[in-house]
Amino acid sequence: MKHSLAVTLLVSALCGSSAVWKLPTEATLPLRTKPVPLREIVHQHSDPFQQFPESFPLQVAVLWTNPGPDPENPLPLVHSLKEMGIPFFITRDLPQALGHRLVILYPSVDSHTFTQPQADQLTTFVRQGGFIFAQDVFWGGLQNLLGFRSFAPLRTRHHLNFSATKDPITKYLNRPEEREIQLGSDHLPEIIWSNGYIPDAGAEVVAHFDDGSAALLTKSVGNGKVYLLGLSLLDVVLRNQNNRDYEAQRHYVNAFEPGADVWLLVLRAWYEAYGQDWVRLATIPGGQRSALLLSHDVDWENSFAPGFDFVRVEKANQASSTFFIQTKYVDDANSKAFFFAPNLDIIRQLKAGGSTVGSHSIIHSRGFNKFELGSGHETYPGYQPRGLGFDTASGATVFGEVRVSKELLDGEIPGQDTVFFRAGHLRVPVSLPEALERSGYQFDSSFTAGDVLSNFPFALPRDLGFEEDSEIYEFPVTIEDEEAPGFAKRVPEALQVILANAENGAVSVVLIHSNESTLKAAAEQDLLRQLPPDIIKTDMVTFANFWRARDRIQWSLTPTSVPTEVLLQVESDESVIGLTFEFQRPIATVTGGATLFPDNRHLVLPELAPGHKVSLHIDYQH
Repeated sequence: MKHSLAVTLLVSALCGSSAVWKLPTEATLPLRTKPVPLREIVHQHSDPFQQFPESFPLQVAVLWTNPGPDPENPLPLVHSLKEMGIPFFITRDLPQALGHRLVILYPSVDSHTFTQPQADQLTTFVRQGGFIFAQDVFWGGLQNLLGFRSFAPLRTRHHLNFSATKDPITKYLNRPEEREIQLGSDHLPEIIWSNGYIPDAGAEVVAHFDDGSAALLTKSVGNGKVYLLGLSLLDVVLRNQNNRDYEAQRHYVNAFEPGADVWLLVLRAWYEAYGQDWVRLATIPGGQRSALLLSHDVDWENSFAPGFDFVRVEKANQASSTFFIQTKYVDDANSKAFFFAPNLDIIRQLKAGGSTVGSHSIIHSRGFNKFELGSGHETYPGYQPRGLGFDTASGATVFGEVRVSKELLDGEIPGQDTVFFRAGHLRVPVSLPEALERSGYQFDSSFTAGDVLSNFPFALPRDLGFEEDSEIYEFPVTIEDEEAPGFAKRVPEALQVILANAENGAVSVVLIHSNESTLKAAAEQDLLRQLPPDIIKTDMVTFANFWRARDRIQWSLTPTSVPTEVLLQVESDESVIGLTFEFQRPIATVTGGATLFPDNRHLVLPELAPGHKVSLHIDYQH
């Protein structure tokens, strides 16, 4: 009788939720599981020249200048160009690279990189209308071409500011957060290496460090132009995305933080400014401007039923969301077990109603980032982790939290294949990519965009290192609900962050805990109603499937015998809907079932089936 009264009171307190609660008669029954095979790591192609070959004239040529015994991996540049949809190939061959209009010298140039005759070739290339983007050039043989008299490498420069110049590559840097960048915390005496250049008389400073030296130079030479960056993309893109930076973030969450994205946008603007008849793979499907990815963390016994209130709001606003479920089946010092009926019935109803479901671990420990990897053979019910306090635990491993939660979700929810993970308290161990990959996941959302300084999804490198991407894609959290004064009182600020990301074609991930729905669901509705119509409102799994397919497609654009016609060929290994290409030249007509937007510059492809190749004949306007 006492238990029945408690259940009745609980139902009354759930903010008007329509869930029907039952006595937990199934709580003592064994939970159903679905086997999760332990997969082997499949290493990607070790030769970047074969992985990224030359295939059509429009590609940017990446001249890999450091192929020595311990070269810098091209991964940082690969991330930057792929996330922006810029076509490229990688080569060591200078004449092959100079056959293309745009060339990137990567990762550095010293006295062993080029001979003087090769330097002369680069100068002739630029004079005749070529364009070069280089980083970390230390060789005097190129200083006249690249516009510097001297340089000083230091680890004590903490800030970078873009000049007032209207240089084309600053096209997308229109906000203070984009024009003033923090490279590392002022509290740390030494951070990343930077090279401050002293420009020659013919060069222009596009950005400068806090000591006044040039961080980014440009110089016009004949019919072409060069740019020289005194930073490594490894440090200002990949290091940030791996969260191995020197505390360069200005905000952890709930703010616009584009510290890494600035360099992606600079490369995009460079490509668009100097590429002839450029074409780019857009970041958002369907020719839209941005996407708002909605998610809810369900990590408390009373967080399940309020989920229905959020779903009603989302459906009324033509939106959907992903619920990240904590599969807590053990009692410990932090809380009681709750992954039983009636909560299981609620999860099934949410899934049946069109929501998607991800894992939010088992014990939701703040100490997850310190857990050992484990054996990979952890399984229910043998895996018995216990939280001993807020950030301590016994019997817990990364594999256990990842693999066993998937076993349970896939076993208890009809038709469920759990491919998305979010760590409790957003604590990330370096072994997480391996555990996710080997357990059959595809996506993660355990970082915040402010912390990794990036608002675009990206491939998560193995061991959070610098050598090789895993099969996992990261979708950092942009907006969350718990920071004071609470999400309900921060809707206008959240909207401004979302609009700032939309200007760049980036996405915004919203995390709302479903522990309360009266204030939070109303705030979510307020936010959704204020969104511009060209911002998609969708769940994380749906967009993540699009991004994964987008990242892996093969495409080429080649001229035909007709002067105004080109052939766009696209092949995808996975199903993808809404794939969009952006063109510099206005399009008159297109064949092959694609949809041309009214601006005549955005082309949305028909749905691609796995392994399907589409060929589109495109005729430009005269």
